This record gives sequence, C-alpha cells and structure tokens, in this order.
Amino acid sequence: MSFLDELKLVSRALQQNTTADPDAQERNQRLANEACRTAHDYWSELCAHLNLIQAPSTARYVLDGRQPLTSLVCKNFRVSPHLRLVPGGASQYESVALVWQAIGTPRLRIEKELPRDIERLRAGLRQAGITAHEAGVRNPATGRMQATAFEFLPDVTASVRVLPLPDTGRIRMVFTNVDQLERVEAEYPAVGLRVKLLDEIGRWIVGQPQRVFEYAAEVKRFQP
Repeated sequence: MSFLDELKLVSRALQQNTTADPDAQERNQRLANEACRTAHDYWSELCAHLNLIQAPSTARYVLDGRQPLTSLVCKNFRVSPHLRLVPGGASQYESVALVWQAIGTPRLRIEKELPRDIERLRAGLRQAGITAHEAGVRNPATGRMQATAFEFLPDVTASVRVLPLPDTGRIRMVFTNVDQLERVEAEYPAVGLRVKLLDEIGRWIVGQPQRVFEYAAEVKRFQP
C-alpha cells in the first residue's frame, strides 16, 4: 500500500468519526461557541473596571535581552469578537479576544552596533507590537556607519484570545505578552472556560498569583 493510500484510509476514518454522531458534533459546536460567549460577556465587564483603575504593569518586558521596560501602565482594554453567520441566521464565534496596552513614557532611544543585537531588538519590538523609527548612526570622526538607533514609545500590546475548536468541544487560548514578551498557547475543554478560569486570567493580567495552566493541555511557548 502506498503512502498516499494510507493517508486516504486515515482521512476516511476521521471523516466517518466526525459524521457518525451528528448529535455529538452539534453539542461540541454549541459548547465551544458558549465558551466564547462566556469570555465575551466577562471581558466586556472586566474592561470597564480595568480601564478605570489603570493599574501599573507588573510584566517584565525585555526588548533587547538587557533592561526591561519600566513604569508602564495598563490601559485601553477592549474586547474584540469575530463572528460569522451560519445557516439559519444564527451567529457563531470564530474568536474573541481581550486586548490591552502597557503604555509608558517618555520616548526611548536604543542604539545597537552588532548585527545579531540589531535583529534581536527588532524581534522584540515586533513581538511587543511596537513600531520604531530606525536611523543609522555614523562615527563623527570617520563618517562610517557604526550603529543603528531605534526610537519608539514603549507601548506594548498584549492580548488573550479564545479560538473555538468545535469538532472536539474544546477551545484554544493564546496568551500574548501577558507577563513577558512571549506567546503561550494552551487547550482546555470548552466547559472549563467559566468564571473560575477567567478570574485566574484576570489575576495574571494584574500580576497576582494565578493558576491559569493548572488544567491546560498542549501548552506551547514561543519567544522572539
């Protein structure tokens, strides 16, 4: 049997499992959609309070592997839902996200000479969602290019996103720059996204002890 034939058998088995129990599939879709709605409702209320409080950020954002950004304040909390219409006119979530910024002043300037340090700083800025102005720095005596200067406002964008997995009745959560410059992905049963877990995420955002990953599966971390 060829490799392609083996793949066909696997695909056929997966399709049969998916379509064998339409009631189970409908239930899984409903649970995943309800989990997104729960997060949407919770975060809509959370935003109002956090935007009023404007808590200092406790995250340790290090752009270049050296000094962390300091004196940042968490602001501009908002909920960003993405929905689509399904047959019958009902709405179904494709994702829902809580997005905010850790904002600082004044404008910063960092100079880097070595190519690897320049690329490392660029990667950190991309992960932070920061757009920097870059300019070459010349040696005043020789006129030769000796470094690259980056000027930017230290405004880090962070988010928590829920992605429904309707075929399995689970959700994937993507945590971006919550307490450092990284992306963390984890999966949970859709029924597990309730007030208790959302409370733990809220505690994490404001720097309190939390247990967000206590019951998570498939946890993966990505750093710039």
